[in-house]
Amino acid sequence: MRKLTFLLAVGILFGAVSLPAFADGTPVTPTPANAAPANVAGQQLHWFAGTATAIGSSSLTVGVLWTGPNDGSLNGQSLNVAVTDHTRINGPRHHPIALADIQTGDLVAVRAAGDTTSGFTAAKVRVFCNCHWVGGTIASVTPGASAGTGSIGVAVARTGPYDTVLDHALITIQVDASTVYLRGPHHARLGFSDLKIGEGVGVVFSADGFFKAPGFDPTKATFTAARVHVWPRREVPPPSTDAGAAAGTSAT
Repeated sequence: MRKLTFLLAVGILFGAVSLPAFADGTPVTPTPANAAPANVAGQQLHWFAGTATAIGSSSLTVGVLWTGPNDGSLNGQSLNVAVTDHTRINGPRHHPIALADIQTGDLVAVRAAGDTTSGFTAAKVRVFCNCHWVGGTIASVTPGASAGTGSIGVAVARTGPYDTVLDHALITIQVDASTVYLRGPHHARLGFSDLKIGEGVGVVFSADGFFKAPGFDPTKATFTAARVHVWPRREVPPPSTDAGAAAGTSAT
């Protein structure tokens, strides 16, 4: 009986410290409740997350989309956050990165001391992989006003494990000059004009917000394709065909 009690205690301990993760090992986006310690050097820390809109030599500007339970007044604000030599900056796989590695448009979560009056100083910045995946068939192809821009409509039949809210939806995905177009298992290069309605497609894309954030509405979000992978007509690819290009896809 004593041995059984010990084993149960060990199991509970290890279960408590394990975290869910993406297919590449990237932990699932933290929730505000477990995102911030009580204080650092006696200062209460704030937690907020959003889009990096500007990166300076010692500062980061964040368009706030999501906050901790006590920081709701920061939601929707554009905050300039000081970054010091003591700020810990981690990339999508928890690897330390430099401030200069953060790109405009990246999704970031920030733990910071200070307030809107004195200014915020980051204790920790976490950069998340803004990468989602859907598979389906091309429902529409709409060229934009300038070369390299436009949109495709996708009738979604499959999603990555963290994009299931889009399953069986008809979504519009924007394309731009940086979007890559590929065909089939050999990854032959294509152009936007080669896309045809009815073809199967797997799309790696970014979103202008956190899927898990309260109030995030995927029907009103903007999706932008990084990679459009085309397959024969009506052939819907599995997530594994693009697993190397998106952390949020399943390997099976």
